[in-house]
Amino acid sequence: MYIVDTIWGIFSMGNKHVVTGNSTFIPNDVPAGFFIYYAEGNGEIVFADENVIKLYECDDMEDFRRHTGNAFRGMVYPEDYAQTESTISKQTVFGAMRHDYVRYRIQTKSGNIRYIEDFGHLVHGEDGISYYYVYIVDIDQNEFYNNNKNSYAESQVLEMNQEMDSLTGMWNQAHFYKVVQGKMSDMTFRRIGITIIYFDLNHFKLFNEKYGFKKGDDLLYDIARLLWHSFLERMVARFSEDHFVVCTFVRDVEPIIAKIHDDVAKLVPGAKLELKAGIYRVEDGCNDIGLACDHARLACKNIKSRYDIPYTFYNEDIHTKLQMQQFVLDNIDDAVEYENIKVFYQPVIRVATGKICGYEALARWKDPERGLIPPGHFIDILEEHRQIHKLDKFMVKKVCEDYARLKASGEPLVPVSINLSRLDFNLCNIFDEVQKYRESFGVPVNMLDIEITESALNEDDELIKREIEHFRNEGYQVWIDDFGSGYSSLTTILDFDFDTLKLDLTFLRQYDKNPKSGTVLSYIVQAAKNMGHVTLCEGVETETHFNFLKKIGCEKAQGYHFGKPQPMDESRKHTSFQGMEWEEF
Repeated sequence: MYIVDTIWGIFSMGNKHVVTGNSTFIPNDVPAGFFIYYAEGNGEIVFADENVIKLYECDDMEDFRRHTGNAFRGMVYPEDYAQTESTISKQTVFGAMRHDYVRYRIQTKSGNIRYIEDFGHLVHGEDGISYYYVYIVDIDQNEFYNNNKNSYAESQVLEMNQEMDSLTGMWNQAHFYKVVQGKMSDMTFRRIGITIIYFDLNHFKLFNEKYGFKKGDDLLYDIARLLWHSFLERMVARFSEDHFVVCTFVRDVEPIIAKIHDDVAKLVPGAKLELKAGIYRVEDGCNDIGLACDHARLACKNIKSRYDIPYTFYNEDIHTKLQMQQFVLDNIDDAVEYENIKVFYQPVIRVATGKICGYEALARWKDPERGLIPPGHFIDILEEHRQIHKLDKFMVKKVCEDYARLKASGEPLVPVSINLSRLDFNLCNIFDEVQKYRESFGVPVNMLDIEITESALNEDDELIKREIEHFRNEGYQVWIDDFGSGYSSLTTILDFDFDTLKLDLTFLRQYDKNPKSGTVLSYIVQAAKNMGHVTLCEGVETETHFNFLKKIGCEKAQGYHFGKPQPMDESRKHTSFQGMEWEEF
């Protein structure tokens, strides 16, 4: 094996391949060579030996410069350049090493395609200029004789890749945890102060849908580079999708984050890019990196829907939410087992007659120590942590039990609607669960209605369509709940088969302030009715609301004007006292 002892002789001899002095003879006519190019800018070529020139089937150095545009970009086959440049950056700029191993194609002057194995090293000069020193091999001719496919350089790269995110070149979550946990255990860094920052790009899914996944990947890569260059500690990780986490020893992080926020907004002209950040300054009592990241994540999540706030710090209010989260997750199993989950019922009224035509079953948590916990404090947590099916299955069981008890007592009976989460269809066979409890307690299928929130329909259209069809084919009435609560679309009415459209209470709340919302509500009611759907409006709090619904032809109504959610016996006492009657079924 021939070794070049010094490169200086090569530079002094131009394209000649015999080096004087102490340097060693470099053989020509071999499918391998050496070249140097600038690390910055366009990758301008500084030097290429005669073997590289011949590999590209060029006549001399000037011919080679013309063929490649005198840049590394021109040396790589156009379709391979983006991936090649990205891989090299991940290994040398963002990675812990300064050398790279990569394979790519080249196109010679005469148009031939060759396959190249590239071993490079990033070198920093004393003048601050950086270069790549690269040795390449034409593996078309030599791969057959290479019995050891995993060279030492390749094995090092493979080892490093286990610590890196393959798309961005940043650390992955496991490696970030490992490194930063070590910093948190070092009192030197604790005295300096450690800050964890959790970044989340808003509406990245919509960006992918509009611009394509390739553009989305490019955006994530650009954000990663921006974060990497913004924090000199270089402790940057991509946890998942569009979520990045940074560890820094800088105390005054706000100006840095504000600049990152503004720079991200400019990355793709015309796209409304919003990068949120949650900040947690690691406190003395926090010794676990997972908990520190969770604090930063919760802070970030707290401003997810606030377009006027780009970042926020973890605080006591968020801490209270975290405590509630831990309580819910630690106690949901016991709450179900010991029946601390209670079913409250709110009456549904037939607008034309004023009679009770149904109930909605709503979950409440009555803890022996904390008292009554409202649904807003535990349902979202169960959804987020994929435990919601435990609650929903229990609710189905209790509703069926209550029906059997009322029937045995000779009470008038009307249908009850139960709320199902979209996650129920993934976490359990919710159809079989509903069937099991309904049949075991003798509940007719027309006495149990299924409510699915409109937002769930956008998550997995085909899955939800199949499940809705499954329930309806069995004879259940399916309701679309909370229509109008978020980014509602009238295409929902067109794309899904259902029986009842349940309009969100926000319509009537806005009606009190802006009569135009009444016009919108009227159009939706008429459109739904024309397509054969029953309409039900939530949030009826006054006689004015009720009369308006009569006027526009809404068929059912629900709200505090008729009765608040209560245990069944209390709800029946209240409505009986008000002189309300039940429809006959």
